[in-house]
Amino acid sequence: MKGFYFHNTDIRNTRAHTSQLLNTVVSIDARLSIYLIVPRYYGETKLDLIKENHGLPVVPKVILLWNFGIRNSGIVSFILFNLPAIWFLFVKKIKKEADFLYIRSSFFLPLVIAAYVLRIPCYYETHRKPMSLSERCRDYIIGNLATGIVVASNYVRDYYLSYKKRILVAHDAVSLKRFAVVIDKKEARRNLGFMLNENICVYTGTISRLKGINYVIDAARVAPKVIFILVGLVSPEFTNAELPPNVRILGKKEQKELPAILHAANVLLLPHPNNEYSQSPMKLFEYMASGVPIVASRLPSISEVLNDQNAILVEANSGEALALGIKKAINDVDLSRAVAERAYNDVQNYTWEKRGIAIAEFIVNTTRIPNEENI
Repeated sequence: MKGFYFHNTDIRNTRAHTSQLLNTVVSIDARLSIYLIVPRYYGETKLDLIKENHGLPVVPKVILLWNFGIRNSGIVSFILFNLPAIWFLFVKKIKKEADFLYIRSSFFLPLVIAAYVLRIPCYYETHRKPMSLSERCRDYIIGNLATGIVVASNYVRDYYLSYKKRILVAHDAVSLKRFAVVIDKKEARRNLGFMLNENICVYTGTISRLKGINYVIDAARVAPKVIFILVGLVSPEFTNAELPPNVRILGKKEQKELPAILHAANVLLLPHPNNEYSQSPMKLFEYMASGVPIVASRLPSISEVLNDQNAILVEANSGEALALGIKKAINDVDLSRAVAERAYNDVQNYTWEKRGIAIAEFIVNTTRIPNEENI
């Protein structure tokens, strides 16, 4: 079997979303031939460099398609990319070289309709419920046309059961090799310019209210003796925000820099609020692989992976609750050591290799039995 994973991203960036995309393609391709189909943006795309930036085990199989000379990814380029994508799929169908397609955005609705007409099985991966009316409409059509749906949590699966489709729950994952950091915590801090003898909490990801950063700021005010390090793309709302003196924004970092940053922390933060954007983030598994205790919001999707044995879970939407969880992790050394060790042991079940096997088997099995209702 040969398949094609269509996306609109510029794979030269080093964001977590792109890393998830690339790792998914590589892990599926280890069992089932799949190519990543993306637009050709301005400038050279060096696959060897992409492999290095994302810590991939092999160079990904990528095909670049013309996209009207558009220089940056966005909604307009996403919509227009359906045209070369449909033509590509049509040619592959004529040549009998397209056994399935894989997407992770409802903006590919025209491509999905074309695949349905061409009788090419389609697999739709999604990590959250649709939110806007237009997104719900696109999602509804794709959900009913797709051969199978891949979701990142049982929480999301419950929503898609209404489509009566074959659904696979495949949580995000981590490359354990990337996080096998053999460096002393003090040395890691020295290399990063962190305080050697301070209690440090680290958050990685988009620095946005949608990710609960306002609660981190509240916690910093409650715990002024703790240093808070925020790593990631800064949203406009925090670009010029007045922050407490114990909060430091490092900004965006390369994927290869994250393991050392996580290892340098006393506590890792997952302060996600109770909203539909907070669904099984990839950093959850990176945190678990780091061997550092995690303080996280007690949310349904997160609690599918984290529990009171492998993390310190606190009430969501509360800076005070987050601060209490941090103080508990810092003051109770034995508890922190125990939950960190348990998290590291548990994350062995969430590798990209295992995720790739599950998705590849799901595609093979559901393509062969198209009339079965659910698995």
